[in-house]
Amino acid sequence: MKSVVTTVVTAADAAGRFPSQNDLEAVQGDIQRATARLEAAEKLAAGLDKVTKEAGDACFSKYPYLKQAGEAGENQVKVDKCYRDIAH
Repeated sequence: MKSVVTTVVTAADAAGRFPSQNDLEAVQGDIQRATARLEAAEKLAAGLDKVTKEAGDACFSKYPYLKQAGEAGENQVKVDKCYRDIAH
C-alpha cells in the first residue's frame, strides 16, 4: 500500500512538476486524519465478531433458501464457513 506522500510525489513527478501547495495540503490533511482513521479501524476490529454474526444472520434471514439442502447453509459446517468468509 502506498502512502499518501508517495502517491502525491509520484503524481507530481509523472506530470513533470514539483508537488504543489494543494498537494502538500492534501498530505497534511491525510496525516491529521490518521488518528481518527486508526481509531475507527480499532473499533471495527474490536467488533468484528459481532458484525460478522449480524451480517451472516441477515443473509440467512433475507435468503431463507440458503438453509435448504445443497445450499451454503445446509449444515453447521457450511454456516461456519460462510461466517468465516464474511469476516475475511
